[in-house]
Amino acid sequence: MKFIPYGRQEIIQADIDAVVEVLKSEFLTQGPAIENFERAVSDYVGKRHAVACCNGTAALHLAALAAGVAPGDVCIVPAITFAATANCISYCGGEVAFADVDDTVTACYDSCRALLEKYQAEKRSVKVLLTVDMAGNCCDRAAFKRLKDEFGFVWISDSCHRIVPEKDSGGPDMTVYSFHPVKHITTGEGGMVVTDSDEMAENLRLNRTHGITKDHKRFVNNSEAHDKNGEINPWYYEMQTLGFNYRMTDFQAALGVSQLKRLDWSVLRRQQIVEIYKKHLGECKNIAFPRVSENGIHAYHLAIVLIDFEKIGKTRAAVMNSLRKNNIGTQVHYIPVPMLPYYAAKGDSNKLPNSMSYYKKALSLPCFPTMSDDDAMWVCENLKKCVGEL
Repeated sequence: MKFIPYGRQEIIQADIDAVVEVLKSEFLTQGPAIENFERAVSDYVGKRHAVACCNGTAALHLAALAAGVAPGDVCIVPAITFAATANCISYCGGEVAFADVDDTVTACYDSCRALLEKYQAEKRSVKVLLTVDMAGNCCDRAAFKRLKDEFGFVWISDSCHRIVPEKDSGGPDMTVYSFHPVKHITTGEGGMVVTDSDEMAENLRLNRTHGITKDHKRFVNNSEAHDKNGEINPWYYEMQTLGFNYRMTDFQAALGVSQLKRLDWSVLRRQQIVEIYKKHLGECKNIAFPRVSENGIHAYHLAIVLIDFEKIGKTRAAVMNSLRKNNIGTQVHYIPVPMLPYYAAKGDSNKLPNSMSYYKKALSLPCFPTMSDDDAMWVCENLKKCVGEL
C-alpha cells in the first residue's frame, strides 16, 4: 500500500509546460506573468485588485501594513490558526488579542464582540480583526460585517485555506491567499492579497517592492524626477517607505495560472473525499466533524475529525503512529497560538474553552484531489480500528 500523506500537490504536464515557457522567456521576475496571474485570480474571486507575493505569510504582513497596523494597535486573531496569522500583527508592533472559536472552528462572534467591547470600554479601539477560513470553512460574514460597521475596524480575511468566488460575500477589506504545495493551488511558495480598495492595493504594491515607486504621480522630489524640460528622467525612482522584497517570480506565477484552471475541480474532489469520510465515519460514537458553516462554500483544505481520545483510551500520538504504520499520514491543525512559547511568554493566553477543547480532539486526515475513493476507504477502515469501532 502506498503512503497517503495528509496533503499533496498535483503537478501535471500543462503546469510543467507553463513554467518551462517562462524559463525560456526574457523575464524570470517582474515580468508579464505576474500581472497575468493577478488578473486571473482577481477575475476568479471577483475583486478589483490582486497583489501577488512570495508566500502567504508575506501576504498577511503586507495586508497588516496596508491596514495601518502600528506599534500598540490592538488586533484580534482567532486562537486556532497557524502562527503566521498572529505574527503579521506582531511584525508591525501590534498587540494581538486572541478570540475563541466556535463549533465551525472559525472566529467566535460572541468572543470577538466581547473583546471589541472590552477595548472600547478601555478607550482603545481595535485596529484590525482577522478572521480565518479554518480548514476551508467560512465564518458568518454577515454577522462580522455588522461588527465592522459598528466598531470600525479593518477586516482582513485569512483565506489561506479557501479560495472561492467572493463576488457576493461582501465584508472583508482584504482577503489573503496562500499557494503552498498542500493548498488548493500551488506556486511552490506564494501568496496574494485581493481587495476592492485602490488605496490599500497601492500600499500593498509599494511595500512588496522595498517601498519603491516609479509612478511619477507619487514622486516627492520633482526636481530630481524631471529634466530641465519637465520630462521624467527614465532612470528615476523613489523609495518612499521602508518596504520589503516580497515579490513572486514569473515562473511561479505561470504555475499559478495553470493551476487555477483546475481549482474548481480541486475543491470539488476534496468535498467528495470528505463526503466519503462522513458517510463511513459519521456514525462512529467517538468520532465527530466540525460544523459546516451555512455562510459559504466549504473548500476542505483540511479534513478534520474530532476524536475523544480519553474515551477510547488511546493518546492522539498512539492513533497517529498506528495509522502511519498502515501508510496513512495525519497531522494536527493547530496548536492554539496562545500556547506557543513566544505568545505564552507575553501573557497573551486568554480563557479560550472552545479552542482548547478543539485542540484536544483534532486530527487532520488525508485530503487532496488525487486521492482515490479506495484511499479514503482505507483511511476510514484503519481509523475505525484505531478507535475500536470496527
